[in-house]
Amino acid sequence: MEYLRKHWSGKKASAPTLEKKHDKYFLRFTYAEEVSLNRTPVKEQTICSVDLGINTDAVCTIMRPDGTILGRKFINFPSDKDRMYRVLGRIRRFQREHGSRQVQGKWAYAKRLNTELGRKIAREIVLYASEKKADVIVFEYLEMKGKLSGKKKQKLQMWRKRDIQKRCGQQAHRKGIRISRICAWNTSRLAFDGSGEIAR
Repeated sequence: MEYLRKHWSGKKASAPTLEKKHDKYFLRFTYAEEVSLNRTPVKEQTICSVDLGINTDAVCTIMRPDGTILGRKFINFPSDKDRMYRVLGRIRRFQREHGSRQVQGKWAYAKRLNTELGRKIAREIVLYASEKKADVIVFEYLEMKGKLSGKKKQKLQMWRKRDIQKRCGQQAHRKGIRISRICAWNTSRLAFDGSGEIAR
């Protein structure tokens, strides 16, 4: 309650919700606040473009509308991913020897590690964008349909791309930063100013 009084005093509070997690009961407090997003004209906005990846968690690039690069940051949490992949390897070996029973606890632990990794990535993206005073954070619209196959099947299934974008949107809006999504087709092939294909 001291934390709520210190950080959320003056905000509009909703009725607390009682929820059960792992055989324990918790009270969840919800607050609402109004934040006005920046109204910078499109041709004057500073952009933070985010490229979410599997090997490198995210690459953030600060750009001007004319294509000038102001900064770039590589966000990566190798120790967290290594811990999660070791847990997944233990699950795989256990299932190969004993079948798919009695692994619910191990899967729950792996999912919690993955969720925490998504929170860290989203926090770092928004923190970098706010440090560089970006007006909008731009993501690729990632839609993966169909059955996954190949060596990276499990990595793609554990990739929390939508969750990261959702968390970034919530945290960025609290700081007045807008969120935008673009189609990823031809973003590497075509020039930013619409002049056609890039000659490399």
